[in-house]
Amino acid sequence: MKKTILLVSALFIGAITAQAQEKSFPVTFINLESGINLSQFDFSDTETTAFENGSYSPAQHQALSLGFNLKDGLSFVLGAAYDKHELIGKSLDISNTHLSYSLNYVSARIGLEYDLPLRKNLSLLVSGGLAYNYLLSGFQNMGAATYDLSATDFEENSYTYNFGAALLYQVNDAAGVYLKYDWSNTLDMQESTTEAYDLSTFILSAGIRFNLTN
Repeated sequence: MKKTILLVSALFIGAITAQAQEKSFPVTFINLESGINLSQFDFSDTETTAFENGSYSPAQHQALSLGFNLKDGLSFVLGAAYDKHELIGKSLDISNTHLSYSLNYVSARIGLEYDLPLRKNLSLLVSGGLAYNYLLSGFQNMGAATYDLSATDFEENSYTYNFGAALLYQVNDAAGVYLKYDWSNTLDMQESTTEAYDLSTFILSAGIRFNLTN
């Protein structure tokens, strides 16, 4: 399923790229990045907080994005990503039983990025955007018991907004490397009329930028 969605995302990106090139908005760069995300889960009902976050648990982040030049320093960015979230709650009892969640998402993203030169070959990238996320799989764990979230009212679709910053070092005219920090948060999701939850994530990643125009 994950491979099918990633293939559809790649074909969608290819179609948008071809259309943009026809309208004189060529792709100026391609980013490939990998990193970790650290997530917090806020799950509550009308009376109490139903999930108390414990320590952060690093999980996988992978992303591909394309940049289209709009004007000097400003680019429109279109991308796709895979994110795994490991959410560990505080201990529930003296037996050290934990409530935790394991969530796997693929997402389609759009946003804007501004390139601010700092010195020769070094730039600060400031970005922001929106994403549509699809839940590939999700599980709730309580001690030794595991529950498949696909059998519950847990929402498969969610939307997030994000802000980020990165330092880009231009190795040569063709490529550069960057270190990036992103923060994202979902819009409130509803599991029932009395229960709501959202997911906030800090992403630390490293990437390679391939420049298609010099």
